[in-house]
Amino acid sequence: MNESVKINKRKALLFSIYRGLTADWFFIYAIDSIFYSEVKMMSFSQISLIATIASLSYILICLPTVRLVRKIGTVRSTQLGTALFLISAVMMVFDPIVIYISQPVFMFGMALKNSSDSKILKDNLKMYGLSKDYSKHTSISKFIWTFVNAISTILSGFMFDLWPYSPIVASCVIMLIMLILSFFVKNEKESFKKANNLPPHNVKIEKFEFFKLFKYRTTWLLFFFAIFFYGFVAGGMDIAKLPFQELNFSTVTITTVCLIAYFLRAITAFAFGFIYEKLRFNSIYIVISLCSIGALMLGLGGILSAGTTALIIMGIGIALLYSSRDPFNLIREDFVMNSNGLTKRQTLLQITSIGSYLGRLIITLVISIVLNYQTIFTVFLLLLALTPFCIVISVLLRRKQKINKYEMFY
Repeated sequence: MNESVKINKRKALLFSIYRGLTADWFFIYAIDSIFYSEVKMMSFSQISLIATIASLSYILICLPTVRLVRKIGTVRSTQLGTALFLISAVMMVFDPIVIYISQPVFMFGMALKNSSDSKILKDNLKMYGLSKDYSKHTSISKFIWTFVNAISTILSGFMFDLWPYSPIVASCVIMLIMLILSFFVKNEKESFKKANNLPPHNVKIEKFEFFKLFKYRTTWLLFFFAIFFYGFVAGGMDIAKLPFQELNFSTVTITTVCLIAYFLRAITAFAFGFIYEKLRFNSIYIVISLCSIGALMLGLGGILSAGTTALIIMGIGIALLYSSRDPFNLIREDFVMNSNGLTKRQTLLQITSIGSYLGRLIITLVISIVLNYQTIFTVFLLLLALTPFCIVISVLLRRKQKINKYEMFY
């Protein structure tokens, strides 16, 4: 292997590490609801509203962000996205109003970074002659995120007990370091085009392409599939730690449960690939079952049990709920990317992403209202009402897949 190939592989690896370390907040998510309730004295209803604001922000931001990324370039976009992650984390130390404002800031950063980082990696690997290694480097980033997230999850519980603000400070330190490193990020393809006075983009987005796809029935089915299923999963995950707080489990206990749930989520995400190869879209019924059983156990665990028994039952419930998220994304993306006759796959994926956040927005808003009158355990039991809708939409999508010709509607 010559020296230039080694250098290129090293560059790609370093960017994958950077991508994994800037994919999300670390230290914060394991203690966020505990921090909001115990330090900021926010009610469960107010905590649920935070996720509602985040979802609404993403829906409003994602479409304009595509044009912004095209205008300022992927490198500046990932730098700005990382800076916004840092700013939004700092905003969490202030009063609840500022915390609410931090959510649009964070979502703006996510919208900038997600598309930019993927494009930078894809472009760089192409310029390095390593195009086939995209999935490999994506897996590396995911592994780094999972590993660091696992460590930060368990540490955050002990850090919170020492000083409630320490997990946020730790997250800010990581983001500050990553922001500095972001100025060393380079998109080789964009640099090459700029040096040779070539146009930065060869593909134009068709005018009103996003809205034109909604005249086809399959688009609507995928849109509602994302609304109901992701609303169920993400809405449940947003409040999954609250039942443990209601029963006064310690911070370390809650973060330990989250750590186990994250590990099981990673194992499930890996193992589900083999299940999906055998069952394909039919595997969605397994995922719906896991999600529903998880919500049921989180609801009944706190109502019927106490102490260690409740901890075990609800711990299994949160693990099942967390394990449903990644398989859903795989099924959704595979359905779109393997639809015969469809040429607007990326736009349709964007439509399903917006549907996902719209579902989360609706569910968390309803949860915020219901929590003013009902316990958190009752809310999880009420979430089960979404199960029939998920099944019906899945059956209808399965029928379309059997036809296997999207051009009937597109």
